Amino acid sequence: MIGCKRPMGKPSRLRPVNQKRRAEALRLAFGEQADRCRSSRCLVCGVGPCDPHHEPPRSRGGVDGDTVPLCRRHHEERHRAGRAPFEKAHHVDLLEAAAWMRANHRGDPDCPV
Repeated sequence: MIGCKRPMGKPSRLRPVNQKRRAEALRLAFGEQADRCRSSRCLVCGVGPCDPHHEPPRSRGGVDGDTVPLCRRHHEERHRAGRAPFEKAHHVDLLEAAAWMRANHRGDPDCPV
């Protein structure tokens, strides 16, 4: 790196990430729909809190409102397996769930979707 005077092996002097600032940055980046997903239960197993999964993924044209709640395990599985195999294995329709979340969810943590 040009202009980097720090020798290899020495720790950086950067401060730890401020969790409140990070949470606020995530809320601003992903919107209120993602906040509602975080407080919901997993669409597959019912565990909470969840990661908001964008369906379709943002890299493929999905928008912030297209999210479904998936626990960390199922979120990672969805990314590894792909949409069709994941939906077949768990008998869910992620696009339908995302549309339902966008239209109906009001932040109820016991909401099934």
